[in-house]
This record gives sequence, structure tokens and C-alpha cells, in this order.
Amino acid sequence: MSEDAEESPATTYPAWEHSPLPRGKRDRYYWIGLIGPAFFPLFFSMVVFFQIADTFQKIPVLDSIFGGDDLLILSMCNLFLSVLAWPFIAFNLPPPYNEGGKASGAWSLTLGFFLFLWVMVLFSYIGAS
Repeated sequence: MSEDAEESPATTYPAWEHSPLPRGKRDRYYWIGLIGPAFFPLFFSMVVFFQIADTFQKIPVLDSIFGGDDLLILSMCNLFLSVLAWPFIAFNLPPPYNEGGKASGAWSLTLGFFLFLWVMVLFSYIGAS
């Protein structure tokens, strides 16, 4: 008992390590928590990419799916809002998914920081010219 009192498993391992769920389901919950909050930013970044590619080269299949200039503006706004919502969603996931959500939230804040730096560099070049 003295060993358990000095070093409890709850302090050395995450709580989900002692879950009654099998390891495969715990890993699945981790990956869902990691990828789930990032789904909408990834989806809207693909839509923006296809819209930008469509302005350079007209592709009939993409015109039928992603047609019009208004959709580019709308998808860029949705991309911006989904990137802003990503860390809030990731850090507030319920307990089976929260370990993956913490990692996803850390990734989102890191990517957001570097994107912010890149935008500031672009603005500095605009102001310098």
C-alpha cells in the first residue's frame, strides 16, 4: 500500500490508460478526437484550393460542383471561421475523445501562430512598398 500511496497510476499515466475499453477502441477515440475538430478546416481548405485552381484553368467537372466567384468568397470566410473554431472544439471534447482533442488543439494553435506570423510578414511587405 505504501507504493500505491507514493506513486498512484493516475499521476503517471493518462486516465484513459486505465479505461475498461479495449486498446483498439481507445486508439480509435484518440484518432477521432485528433481528426474530428480538424475536418471542417481541411474540407474548406480543399474547397478554396479547388476554387483558386478553377480560376486559372477551367475544369468542367469542378465548374458544376464549385462554380462561381461567390463560392470562393464564401468558402474563404468559412475556412477562416472554422480555423478560429478548431481549438475551441478540440479542447472541449468529452472524455473518450479528450486526449486526441488536446493534441488537435495544440496543433491548431501552433499552425495558427505560424499562419499569423506569415500574414504579418505579408502585411509588412505591403506597408514597405
